[in-house]
Order: sequence, then C-alpha cells, then structure tokens
Amino acid sequence: MQKFLGAAALAAAMSFTAAAQAQFLIIGNDEKVSFDDGKQVLGPPGKDTVTIVDISDRTKPRIVTNLQLENSIVGPPTNLAITPDNKLALVANSLDVFKDGDALKAVPDNKVYVIDLTASPPAVIATVQTGKQPSGMAINRAGNLALVANRAENTVSVLSISEKNVSVVGTAAVAPPDAPSQQASGVAISPDGKHALVIKALANKVSLLEIDGTTVTYKGYDMIAGVFPYNVQITSDGKLGIVNNMARPAQRMVKSIPLPSST
Repeated sequence: MQKFLGAAALAAAMSFTAAAQAQFLIIGNDEKVSFDDGKQVLGPPGKDTVTIVDISDRTKPRIVTNLQLENSIVGPPTNLAITPDNKLALVANSLDVFKDGDALKAVPDNKVYVIDLTASPPAVIATVQTGKQPSGMAINRAGNLALVANRAENTVSVLSISEKNVSVVGTAAVAPPDAPSQQASGVAISPDGKHALVIKALANKVSLLEIDGTTVTYKGYDMIAGVFPYNVQITSDGKLGIVNNMARPAQRMVKSIPLPSST
C-alpha cells in the first residue's frame, strides 16, 4: 500500500513590474492532507506554510522565507494574489481542520492574510475576515481593489487596498439569499476595472459584476458555462473571459465568453 505524504507547492501567484519581469512567486503548502491509495487522509493542523520565492533572476530562484500560515489544498491556485506594485500579497485560507469526535473534519475558514513583501523578510501584517471559504481572488490593475469569491457562500467580498492597509468594504451577493450553494469559486477583474466575472461552479454559470469604485453590484446577469466551471481569466484587451470546466474528463473544456464594452 503506497502512501503519498503532504501536499506541498500547491499554488503560485506572480506579480509583474512594468517591464513584465516577475519578482515574487507565492506557494501555498498544505501539510494536513495526504493520500493513501488514492484516498484523501486528513492530518492535524499547525504545519502549513506559505513560501515566498524571489524570481527576479529567473535562472536562480531564491526562497526568501517560509511563513507559518494555515493553507488549504482546496484553495490554490486561485487563492493567492500579489498587488501590481509588488508591495503586498494576499493569501486566503479556504478550509481549516478541526477535531470532530474521534475524527478530523475540514470546515470553511474566513481569513485572508496580508503579507508585506517590502519587509525583510516578508511578514504578515494583518488578517481580514471575508465570507466562508474564500477561494478565488483577483486584484485590479490599479492595485486598490481586490475581490474574493466565497465558495461556501453565494457571495464575493470586496477589499479596499490603500498603501499597506487592506479592509473589507462590502459584499456582493451573486444569488438570492435562499438559493442553494452555487460555490462561487473563481473571480477575474477586467483590465479597465469596471467589470468582473465570477464562477458559480455548481450552477454551471458565470456571473457578471459591475464595479464603480468600491461598489460592486450583481444585477442578475449570468452566462452558461460548461459543467462545473472552476476558474476564470480575462484577456488583456478586456474582450473575452476564458473559463475552464472540470466535469468528467471527456467533458473538460475551455470556453470563451464575450464581455460588454466599456465604451
């Protein structure tokens, strides 16, 4: 019986300077999860880390620090993000593990860690609370707004970023309050910062959000994706959203969705 231990180097998020050269790579390491003959096994919490790698020299990546932070195999690669100015990193912890009788149980968390990348070494400077099971995350090009899709809720948390201060300033519901779980798992912000796309995995849909400053609004417009979409990105010209659909292997696909014009 073969056992695979740990779940290291699960996800990465890169930040780019104006010259399009990556400066940092962030890796979430879940040490609670192992696999025994293909079956997931939960272990006790307390050993998770977030690794920050300096990749300014692409041929010589260098680990800057390992932060002792709870992280989950469920969140990556979409639960990590870096501001465009390379000063802050945001890392969401999607699930925590707790004792449930004699067994361990994974339950939704609600924390997003704020990491100061300008410190030597980088350090956690704040923790903000979002909705349940923060998963997909996106930061706008201006670096002053972040959106976090809360997978255990039908909501998206709105985070304001000012210098090194990050705070939750609103919540956008992407389904009626009495709707069953639709698993908002991924989010992307258009290059002009005026729209966002939110994946609703269990509904097989992508929702369109309108952004005006820190006001984020869902007006009920959904687009059909494939079966169990999970992540979304928007092309650099802001014209298309690209959605991956997990489903069964034979049904997995990538689908493009036209975005409304900002003019």
